[in-house]
Amino acid sequence: MSHQPMVYSPIHKGIRNRLFQTSTKAARLDFADKESVQKFQEEFTALMNNIHHHHNLEEKFIHPLLNDRVPGGADELEEEHRVVLHLINNLVKNLDGIIAKPVDFEKRREQGLEFYLAYNRFMVYFMDHLNDEEQNIQRYLWDLCSVQEVAKAVGELMASQEPALAMENFGMIIASANLDEVSDLVIEAKATVPEPVFQAGMSLAQSALSAREYAVLLSRVGVK
Repeated sequence: MSHQPMVYSPIHKGIRNRLFQTSTKAARLDFADKESVQKFQEEFTALMNNIHHHHNLEEKFIHPLLNDRVPGGADELEEEHRVVLHLINNLVKNLDGIIAKPVDFEKRREQGLEFYLAYNRFMVYFMDHLNDEEQNIQRYLWDLCSVQEVAKAVGELMASQEPALAMENFGMIIASANLDEVSDLVIEAKATVPEPVFQAGMSLAQSALSAREYAVLLSRVGVK
């Protein structure tokens, strides 16, 4: 890999995609239909858990490199992570409260709207955080670290993920990234993740990409 590794953008694209999809579902949700709200809660909780794991990985593998080159360089990022977790906990608690109320609760419709509005306020804050990482933090890492150092941190992050989380994140990236980004990710994964996880990821890529895109991916990765 001769160019600078993308630390944030591919997975951030995947997170943004899920955030917007979830916002649309929340906007259309009939909060008087308890079964629909419970199904939405499962999807919402899965996304919030993914964000929590995402932050843990950044703090374990990316932030130490940043702190080593910029004194206190990750302090603001980690404070924002705490704010994000607080906002998530508020949303989860509120959604749990809506589900716990009887189906004939008079103000269910109004409370559902308040949840939707609060979720979108959360998105505004979180999107700004993602943008700061991509526009500023990623450039600090590129300026202050070698290609090999950044690639090592990204590789260790990828290799540390449990298979289920790795597949979830890979699926998110494939659904949102361009072919160059997917190719870089697969090349890195080939060198860092266990072979069964890599093969499962390639199967996922084959099912998600067009035949032309998959053929290009194979040629770039060097897999027959």
